Amino acid sequence: MNKKIIVLSLLSFALTQCSMDSDVLASFKGGTVTRKELRSFFKLNTGGRKQETGHPTLEEQNQLLETLGLFKLINLYNTDNKLVSEQELGVFLKYSKPQMAASFLQKNLAEKLEKEGQLKFAFARVILISSPDPKEEAATLQRAETLLANVQKLSSKKEIAKFVTENTDETSRRAVGGLLEPQCLNCGTDPNSAITQEAADKKGTWILKELQDPTPNADPKAPRAKKFLVLRVEKVETIYSARLTKFFAKELGKLKVIATEYMNTPGLPEQAKADAKRYYADLKVDDIAPRYEDYMKKRFLFNAVSDAENEIIKNSGFERAVVTQDNLNSFTPDSVLLTNPKSGETVKYKDVVAELKQLAALSGLDASKLEDKASVLQFFKQQYLWYKIADHSPELKKALESKDFQDEYELMKLYIVQPLVFKKVLPNDVTVTEAEMKDQYEAAKMFSYAKPNPANPQDRIPLPYGEVRERIKDDLIRTKKQSLVRDFTMKLKSDYQFILDAERLKPGKI
Repeated sequence: MNKKIIVLSLLSFALTQCSMDSDVLASFKGGTVTRKELRSFFKLNTGGRKQETGHPTLEEQNQLLETLGLFKLINLYNTDNKLVSEQELGVFLKYSKPQMAASFLQKNLAEKLEKEGQLKFAFARVILISSPDPKEEAATLQRAETLLANVQKLSSKKEIAKFVTENTDETSRRAVGGLLEPQCLNCGTDPNSAITQEAADKKGTWILKELQDPTPNADPKAPRAKKFLVLRVEKVETIYSARLTKFFAKELGKLKVIATEYMNTPGLPEQAKADAKRYYADLKVDDIAPRYEDYMKKRFLFNAVSDAENEIIKNSGFERAVVTQDNLNSFTPDSVLLTNPKSGETVKYKDVVAELKQLAALSGLDASKLEDKASVLQFFKQQYLWYKIADHSPELKKALESKDFQDEYELMKLYIVQPLVFKKVLPNDVTVTEAEMKDQYEAAKMFSYAKPNPANPQDRIPLPYGEVRERIKDDLIRTKKQSLVRDFTMKLKSDYQFILDAERLKPGKI
């Protein structure tokens, strides 16, 4: 194909794309929803992540189209009736716009990494040494040290695999000579992945490490049975994210072959055969490989986005406090959450509370959240932080000024307008009567408000009415609110003559 034909083909594709972008997929008095808008709305809802083949389905596209259409209807209704003033909206946008710019950058990064991201995998072989008795820690460690010394004397893979199979306490991996599935080295950190990273840094060398106890909220003073790993990373490989399914299919297929051959070992006990069959030989590679891909890709993207977030904050000249579930209660009014070392400016916990109080007063937010440290710190992490650094961040400034962001921002604002309009047009207080609650209890006491019968799990025993009364009340209030929203949106559709053109939608592609 000569250059002229290539140019003409690209021009034809570009013109076709532009034509499709302007397709009207929904219409109403005063506005439309175009294919370009639906595509942008879809990306907002998926965070830039690539979807499985065949997605979004026609049903998913219809739901998205209807939701976006309703958002635009509510916005138009707000404009026509002058319900939410620009001042009221500005209170929210003050914090939300910088947050939206940060989300925009994160989505673009995720979109890029879907195609170009490179995951680094370690191929490790492991011997697990453990004892159920905490008192045997010294003996368990001594056995691990002996195994380390002995495995270091072996050179051939065949000898090593046989040695690991005979000595590991991990029955599930005996059939594959202690081989692990490929372990991602740049998908986030935890104590045990740090062990794999250390082994990768010493590739080809056997090391001995204690395996961290994963038991949540374990008493640090209570005696625990120790587990040790003798492991070696045999190679490290970098794989593009777009190739992950094929990669895992290939590597899991290798483990399946090894396990199948192991089952033919002369004199192998039946239990060992059953373990090999259960864990690897019967592996449905084509089914499980996409699951491995999805899991690893989510970890990789989350880690990459977290790193990018840290870089944005660092480049703005600020330093933020580390906030985790474990240290929530340690924050006091004078705890410093954000610092600019150059200017000396600091933001304290009480400063964030003051901002949140002002926001609550102007917007009608639930003031009780101001007493909840988790809510305050969540506001800090998700909104206040980006608002505070926006004028100092080169990345956020660039995003806020870009045309792509401005286009998406018009859609993002719809998320803010909707609840503010609902607050104006729907009743503030939704009540339920005692009779309604009792009727609900009688109708659902064998299902929603029951527990399994200890004597026969097939049966259900109704919980006492007094025990579930508040739950029933919350359920009924939620149902009534949903009904009010449904009635309001149905009226909007009718009044504005909302029409969907689903015939223009194509399965698997917007």
